[in-house]
Amino acid sequence: MKSSEGYKKTLYPLVSSLFFAGSFVAAKYAVLELEPFTTTLLRYIVALIFLTALISNHKLASLSIVKANLIPLILLGLFGIVGYHYFFFVSLRFTEVTNTAIINALNPIATVFAAKFLINEQLSRRNYLGVTVAFAGVIFLIAKGNVSNILRLQFNHGDLLMLLAVSSWVAYSLLIRNLLKTLTSFTLTYYATLFGVILLVPFALNEGFVQQIQTISPSVILAILYMGIFASGIGYLFYNSSIEEIGATQTASFVYSLVPIFVAILALLFFNESITAMMVLSAGFIVFGLYFMIHKRK
Repeated sequence: MKSSEGYKKTLYPLVSSLFFAGSFVAAKYAVLELEPFTTTLLRYIVALIFLTALISNHKLASLSIVKANLIPLILLGLFGIVGYHYFFFVSLRFTEVTNTAIINALNPIATVFAAKFLINEQLSRRNYLGVTVAFAGVIFLIAKGNVSNILRLQFNHGDLLMLLAVSSWVAYSLLIRNLLKTLTSFTLTYYATLFGVILLVPFALNEGFVQQIQTISPSVILAILYMGIFASGIGYLFYNSSIEEIGATQTASFVYSLVPIFVAILALLFFNESITAMMVLSAGFIVFGLYFMIHKRK
């Protein structure tokens, strides 16, 4: 039984990390033809269809909720889907991609403090050490082994928008942690997706959603299908299940530490981008930090 639980604690965030990383590759193809919110809406429409097809495996009763949970579930869609993507895409208009990557890497640290002070999620010293080491590895990876690359960055109001994106995702993670006391991870994923789709519609229509989908190419359709089924469907399910198993802090730290590694590997496979010695060293820091992070809490 213990080995099975340990298997889940590693498998859930690992699979989530891999599928989230794959969405970076898929999105690179999709945004060549589609606007950001049109891409996001199509992605979550596919995810909603996929999750609806899974209802038979979870029974219709799994979608039963009480009135008191309605607002928190709407907030899941608002923060985890609309809020995160809105602030992320808008921030890219005003700041560098490197800036957004560094700020996004703050996600585990922000979750640590938010979980500790808002929902009293306690970690051991080894866990905190793991979060810190993994975070250092991510920053080292983004900076390509040269700290001066970070020091030379110029920050602007676009970075503040990216901080709001991180805050949105932290809020999503903490809401999930609280709602898992009464609802299953499938129920939470389904309703977050449903309300996310509803809230995304006006943003996508404002971009000319109907006109864009009339000329969509087969390659972009495949990219949308991947993001909808694997990243937004299965990926979110595993992410939410991981929060149930190991908590919001450790899940965010695990996932957001491994995503850059998987992105680098996928970039090598799909775009022939090289993997340097510095990237391997950074990955070593990240994995070493994850070892301490996953260590059983006191």
